[in-house]
Amino acid sequence: STTFPTPATSKRGGKSTVAKDYYILFPDYSQSIMSVRFDASNPDDCTVEQRQEPPPGKYRQDQLEQIHERFGSHIAIAANNKVSHVVGDGTPQALVLELMGALKGVLMPIGHRAYGHLIYSNLANATVQQFDEIRAGDIVSFRKAKFQGKHGAMHQKYQMEVGKPDHVGIVAEWDGTKKKIRAVEQGRESKKARVESFRLSDLRVGEVRVWRVVAREWVEWDEISS
Repeated sequence: STTFPTPATSKRGGKSTVAKDYYILFPDYSQSIMSVRFDASNPDDCTVEQRQEPPPGKYRQDQLEQIHERFGSHIAIAANNKVSHVVGDGTPQALVLELMGALKGVLMPIGHRAYGHLIYSNLANATVQQFDEIRAGDIVSFRKAKFQGKHGAMHQKYQMEVGKPDHVGIVAEWDGTKKKIRAVEQGRESKKARVESFRLSDLRVGEVRVWRVVAREWVEWDEISS
């Protein structure tokens, strides 16, 4: 979860009251909002109110396309420019955090589990959901994923494990016919960012999810003042 305080001060009858609102965002994008008010000269004299907000509504197709134009298209270009470079400390999350953090008004990830509006979800190919075409600049996350199949002209058998611990990359290209993602990643086999392919139809175990980067307004948060 992520917590953001928003302080405010008011005076009433010579008494200075401090008000702070704390927003705790959960991986399903529901929120717990706590409002704390106390006397500046006597912090023990305080009141606390808490309320829960459900996850925001899903975007329509046209809204998903618009938010991709706002953020995803820029992330795709920036990710391509990072190939063969080490971003931050060389971890998978450092690459994503740097590229998302460079965009004004973006809603940053929640830990290593949620990166925006869910576009695609695949649980070992037993349960597959897709809400829009996967696009370059979307975020792909892996958790305890195991791929197994054949590739190349000689149809050689291969096996690959991704997401132990959780792994994340940026979609560079999506082939809907082959169900294959090419993604910019780092920190799995090398600290340098590189492009790797993942054939989603070969997923045998674990989870693969694709996320559309969204604005803070999706969860009704204001932009951070510069």
